[in-house]
Amino acid sequence: MQRRTAIALICGLAAVAAAVIYAGAGAVLQAVASLHVSGLLVLVLLHVPSVVLMGLGWWFASGNEPPATQSKFVWARFVRDAAGELLPFLQLGGVVFGLRALGRGRTLLLGAVSASIDGVVELAAKLPYVLAALLALATLAPRSRLAELLWLALLATAVTVAIFLFARRSFSASLQRMAQAISARWPAMLDLDEGGGGGLDVQEVFQRILSQRGRLWWAFTLHMCCWFLGAAEMWVTFRLLGADLTVAQALAIDGAVVGLRTFGWVVPGAAGVQEASYMLVAALFGIPPAVAIAASFARRGRDLVLGIGTFGVAALGDADVGLLTLTMPKRQRPRAR
Repeated sequence: MQRRTAIALICGLAAVAAAVIYAGAGAVLQAVASLHVSGLLVLVLLHVPSVVLMGLGWWFASGNEPPATQSKFVWARFVRDAAGELLPFLQLGGVVFGLRALGRGRTLLLGAVSASIDGVVELAAKLPYVLAALLALATLAPRSRLAELLWLALLATAVTVAIFLFARRSFSASLQRMAQAISARWPAMLDLDEGGGGGLDVQEVFQRILSQRGRLWWAFTLHMCCWFLGAAEMWVTFRLLGADLTVAQALAIDGAVVGLRTFGWVVPGAAGVQEASYMLVAALFGIPPAVAIAASFARRGRDLVLGIGTFGVAALGDADVGLLTLTMPKRQRPRAR
């Protein structure tokens, strides 16, 4: 699987290079330079509220007895996103780091269950956003062939959510087996004996959280707000790059990119897929390819700065989120009894 990930990443980076050459490397560099450091910092600050809301959404998706405070969930979401952006080649790496920031033992295990549910809720909340982008695209560019791809992406997302809902018992059983396997291989990671989670029934917790519809609707609403905030961030990004864009056009572009990124899930960081999506959709509104690629790079730069800042804070004040979490030994000595 690591070999496939590496191949996909190489292909994605090659696609990015091809896009830059097509748009003109000089033009892309000039567009990126027009953003300035101050503009990048503005984008970083604009994205912070979205991460906070996503952390609160995760807290709501953890049931009426959350294993940690709201602030802890928000911090864990910052770490989760930072690791996902800085270490895209690690499968589920962001989630693992986020869970480690949430706590140990029972807290970590409950966090893993809630993270799986929160991920599906976040995916479900993307449906109305992509649909709104489709409507905007149909109004502003009615002859665009991209609508067909977006409908396909919307259908794929809806099918994924539906599969989870219909197969939730099998999914919860898989989580139970996964927790047992992790506990057996890395007992220090879960530390269930010390955390008091040795007898935790993952399936029961899973079903209990799903039965609390009110909290799940709150999580859905917060995640949907985050998706729509993405359109506002997109509008600001293009304005900082010198492109005159309306809010409706920003919604169409960002929603379309979000939808098209569905096809790039096999590529770490959707490398190449994101840049191509920006170019295709932005061209409908007369935005040059160089500016579209610069907008994609601005988004990646925003995530990079926020990720480095998060890990910097973690290194200073959160010892549980260190690089040692990546170097868990394959074999551990038996713990003293």
